[in-house]
Amino acid sequence: MGPARNYKFRLYPTHQQEQKLVETLDGCRWLYNHFLSKDLSKEDLQFALTELKEHKPWLRNYHSKMLQMVIHKIDSARKALTTLRKKGYKTGKSYYLTHEKYNSFTYNQSGFRIQRHGKTDLLWLSNIGYIAIRLHRPVKNIKQITICRRIDKWYAFVCCELSKPIFKFLNPNKSIGIDVGITKFIHDSDNLAIENPLFLNKIVKPLKRSSRKMARRKKGSQNHKKAKTRLQILHERIRNKRNDFLHKISSYYSKQYDVVFLERLHVLNMVKNSYLARYILDSGWRKFKQLLEYKAKMIVEVEPKNTTINCHRCGNKVPKTLAIRIHKCDVCGLAIDRDYNASMNILQGGLLLLPVVRREFTPVEIECRSKKQENIGFPIDSRVLFKPFQ
Repeated sequence: MGPARNYKFRLYPTHQQEQKLVETLDGCRWLYNHFLSKDLSKEDLQFALTELKEHKPWLRNYHSKMLQMVIHKIDSARKALTTLRKKGYKTGKSYYLTHEKYNSFTYNQSGFRIQRHGKTDLLWLSNIGYIAIRLHRPVKNIKQITICRRIDKWYAFVCCELSKPIFKFLNPNKSIGIDVGITKFIHDSDNLAIENPLFLNKIVKPLKRSSRKMARRKKGSQNHKKAKTRLQILHERIRNKRNDFLHKISSYYSKQYDVVFLERLHVLNMVKNSYLARYILDSGWRKFKQLLEYKAKMIVEVEPKNTTINCHRCGNKVPKTLAIRIHKCDVCGLAIDRDYNASMNILQGGLLLLPVVRREFTPVEIECRSKKQENIGFPIDSRVLFKPFQ
């Protein structure tokens, strides 16, 4: 499968259709919990699924590809935990998912189609039927559809394969270095600073109030469910605002620049600081990087060591605490914002990672590329010769 894009569309199921969707979720959740404790490989789990259908005939009511994607979800969760353990992080184990925790199922390659009936767009799902869907853009070459429940709303995440390469050429002169922070979300090497909105920080009091109200209600009662729904709506509002902000910023940089240089931040280590953890997670640095990975033509991560301390003009080291916001170099006399100085160091460090004349790609540079850049080529510049990716 080549480069792909995911699009999110709202679904409007009827009451009967919603019951079928919930039943499908429950069936996938049962299968997930059934195989979770079994220490088998992905291939053995797929073979066990075939045998399980003989003992559980009701599983045949669900699309076969959907059940296989449940096994794929188990395998992906195990691989993710193994990767974290290899990196030295303490991890637990995958746990059984309750009705509230298991919120999605996937149709892969088959079992779905989108068609128009009059003025209404309809999504057909195998064993469920036609569901009204709001398409905000045309979609072609659909490879996968994931149905997701969020609070009391249903969404379809449509994965489409792109027929043409996303990007053809890169202009090395259109490069930008970006320094992310808490007070200022971004300060780039063009001296553009964007304030960090910190959406969670603005709504902490209502969140605490809603949490206390839910805690006072009897668990399992209707009042408890209502209070929990109100709390979930607040969290969804924060998430939507943050995603909207990050999408706008990432779209700006992906359209204005060909190469984006970022710091390689280890967020899991940074959130160990209990004072800054909430602000770091509220900023959404990792989400911003993920958006750039599929939007930007090229993204390169630079080691953050000494990017704040080093003077980008002369290279002199100027130690400073977090309280010192101005970079003042005693050697060359440079006095600028510390974040602006850091972004310039990130830009200079990133340019060193780009391929130059008669130089092959190193594993570090190949690792820095996103997965969606297989067919990118580089034009010949008067200063630097860029070779196309193989």
